[in-house]
Amino acid sequence: MSRIQGLAELNPSAVALPGRAHQRADASGEQEQGTPARFPWLLGLFLVTLGISLLTGQDVFIFGYILMLSYAIGSHTRRGRPWSELGIKGDFTRDLGRVWPLSALDLAFQVLPPTLGVAFVLGFGPELTDHIVGRLPVAIGAGSIVPAVATLLVVIAPLTLVEEIVYRVVIQDGLSRSLGTPAAILVASMVFALAHAVGTTGSAQIVLCDVAGVALDGLLFGIIYARTHNLAVTWATHYVVDVLGLLALLAIF
Repeated sequence: MSRIQGLAELNPSAVALPGRAHQRADASGEQEQGTPARFPWLLGLFLVTLGISLLTGQDVFIFGYILMLSYAIGSHTRRGRPWSELGIKGDFTRDLGRVWPLSALDLAFQVLPPTLGVAFVLGFGPELTDHIVGRLPVAIGAGSIVPAVATLLVVIAPLTLVEEIVYRVVIQDGLSRSLGTPAAILVASMVFALAHAVGTTGSAQIVLCDVAGVALDGLLFGIIYARTHNLAVTWATHYVVDVLGLLALLAIF
């Protein structure tokens, strides 16, 4: 009995046909390289839709959102990626306990927004407040505050979930592979902030101040996601922050 035959009898899986091994290696390489290869094209298309939206004031970037969501879901269903790689996992309480100071800091920024404080010091605080209220998905006016707030509480939930999937799960995670986590958080936060400027009007200082405030939120969301890789924690923080920010705006408005 030859040595190779003896090994085969002890462990049949130790001897594989060269052709099949090569095919498995090729398939593995395609799976590992395929997702990153498609990501730059996906991000490019998303940025194009966002640029068109900024130029025209129309929500064209919604099509980019659809592409991003399809990519996230497809990477799981077609390539067998575990849900945990998409930020979907348990341990909500444990992960929130790891980052609660960041969540509390972001909540504090909503009660006393730094950019809004700067705007009031510089004399355009009321204009910035009107600008922020104007980009809310529901119009708030005299006699309609209660139903508008109730509607917003419902609308904000799926909206913030979609934003966290797009900007943190897809864009931030995708950029982290090539740029590193800090740069990925910064870029994803800036793109996140620019999306909030679509369809808004106002002077350059008002728009820039608003974008800076949203980018600051995005940075904190990005750090929270990078530390926990838990979509539920980031989503819950985003939702509560938006609700608290809305109530703070109404107190001023």
